Amino acid sequence: MPVDLKVSIYEKDRKVGAIVKALAFEISGPSSAAGASKDFLEKNGYYIFHFPSQQDATRFREAVAKYLPGLLTSVE
Repeated sequence: MPVDLKVSIYEKDRKVGAIVKALAFEISGPSSAAGASKDFLEKNGYYIFHFPSQQDATRFREAVAKYLPGLLTSVE
């Protein structure tokens, strides 16, 4: 079952956003980051990532927690 995760990016920081997108891409390929553009981040302050399974979504959550301090991102 597909899972969408919303990741808020502190102060709409594009560099942090790029790291989060890279983690999603590494875990689940390019389709996971479809629509995660710099314009979307600037307008909304978050990205939405699409994962094909709960397992991939969990791996992504764990990677974000491991590589990025909680101050910079939050995953919902």
